[in-house]
Amino acid sequence: MLLVRLTAFSKLFHQLTSFMSRYRDFIILSILIVLAKTNFAQAQSSLTLSAPLIHSKIEVADNWSPATAVGGRKHLNGTTTGYGINLNYSFRPAFLIKNPRISLDVGVGYFAQRFDLRRPFDYISPLEPIFYTDHYIYHCWQWSTGLTYKQPLNKKYFLSSNLSYTWLHSFRQEYTPVSNHGYGDMIQTAERPIGFGNIFMLGVGINRNVGEKLAFGFNVLVPLYVRWRNDSIFKDDPTKFYRPGFGLGLNASLTYRLKKNANPQTSKP
Repeated sequence: MLLVRLTAFSKLFHQLTSFMSRYRDFIILSILIVLAKTNFAQAQSSLTLSAPLIHSKIEVADNWSPATAVGGRKHLNGTTTGYGINLNYSFRPAFLIKNPRISLDVGVGYFAQRFDLRRPFDYISPLEPIFYTDHYIYHCWQWSTGLTYKQPLNKKYFLSSNLSYTWLHSFRQEYTPVSNHGYGDMIQTAERPIGFGNIFMLGVGINRNVGEKLAFGFNVLVPLYVRWRNDSIFKDDPTKFYRPGFGLGLNASLTYRLKKNANPQTSKP
């Protein structure tokens, strides 16, 4: 009887850990949102709509060339550009952050990662044994969290610096060949759910207040750490990740300041 109970508990524990591992990113973000809605967030909060654009160099393996080819298997070089739109909620949990210039950020949005390089891939067509990409795009939902520090310069302008970590989950992939010789649809699409990658980003910028409620700003973005999942359509191992070269980006943002939350110790009933 005890053995049966232990076996059942072991299965339940395994299912629970598997669920938490699979939905870890969503659980973390949900916890942060719950904290944001409680009385822990006693300082002024805000909503920020931002549009990042990030450019990087990329080098990938050519898995289609045989290992016995002259010079061995090659590496292919190109560029990649990420762009999208994101909505952040910023607040200061009083129990965690004492400095009024520092805020905690949680955000959701859309992000697309486009790769511009000629790369052999598994294109569905009987016309040629190997087709090459002109470009390919991963369309993603993104979840992010981070910290922002704001330094006022005067009544109109303030500097901001931000560290953020983003999870990318691709819901659609598009592969465009150099040519398909008029056979079928030009763009080959897939709608596989993929945990596509992660971005750890530094942003530094200047912002301008427009009245008491609004502010707009421009930031320089520096990716400190980026990784993307391999894609089996290129004969890569999808359980592994790869990283781009140096990247740099820009971000435009519009912020709307919400009302300050009342301090529960001093507010009137």
